[in-house]
Amino acid sequence: MGYQRDESTGDKKMKLFRQIMMIEAGTFLFALAIGMFILPGSILSGGVAGIANLLASYVTIDADIMTIIINTTLFIVGSIFLGRQFFLNTLIYAASYPFFLLLVTRVLPVYDIDPLLASVYGGVIGGIGIGVIFRNGGSSGGTDALALILEKFFQVKVSRTIMVMDAITVVAGLFIYGMNAVLTGLICVFVLTLTMERVMNIYNGVTAQKFEIISEQYEIISKEVHEVVKRGTTIVDIEGGYTGDKKKMLVVVVSEDQYETIRQIIDRNDPNAFVIISETKDVNGEGFTYEVRM
Repeated sequence: MGYQRDESTGDKKMKLFRQIMMIEAGTFLFALAIGMFILPGSILSGGVAGIANLLASYVTIDADIMTIIINTTLFIVGSIFLGRQFFLNTLIYAASYPFFLLLVTRVLPVYDIDPLLASVYGGVIGGIGIGVIFRNGGSSGGTDALALILEKFFQVKVSRTIMVMDAITVVAGLFIYGMNAVLTGLICVFVLTLTMERVMNIYNGVTAQKFEIISEQYEIISKEVHEVVKRGTTIVDIEGGYTGDKKKMLVVVVSEDQYETIRQIIDRNDPNAFVIISETKDVNGEGFTYEVRM
């Protein structure tokens, strides 16, 4: 029993270490996106970076330093109003982001990148970074802190607050930088959001297809799915709404790379089977979000 307890503690420590390292990696990627693409390209991306680019026209402080000041201020304000959980979730990012951003802007080479390319690549790399941070239990703080505070005290939806703040950034940018900068910034926001969602889906193991198979050969198909694809199946009792016939329906969820194999199994055993195939979201469980137990 003592050995099992030690092993469990060791597993927890390894999991925590891995989460910290992944949050650090995500923070570096986000800092890379901001420091190499978004700030130099004056991209109105929304959030703290977008605000820093707006303020760059009015203050003499460098955009990267302004970003660090705003982020740190929001981290402190968020910790005061939102408490210990926000502090812990955001601590790793808040401690590492200034160092990584200064590393990117002050040490790494500076390139003259077309604003459109900067918005796309900044969005992709930033989206990957934020997605990794979120999926490992971290938080990027920033303007999210203001949104969470408004939700806590005034019941204003987080998504609505963030949308309003981004809209203000974009409108203000229209008067300062012109329409081209606004349209380029919107591309960055779209790409970043799309990439972040994709990364979070990959972490969840949700790139999957659900097969609902109505066939007289359901037992044979089920057995072959177990043996060939190594996936579990579920057999459901169904009844025809028009005929009242009682039948069996086979349900199986597989990853996208197993899609064609399942189709071949069905076609081989019952070409006339009635099959419904749909993309699934948020698949959690054995074979998708954790290793199969041996």
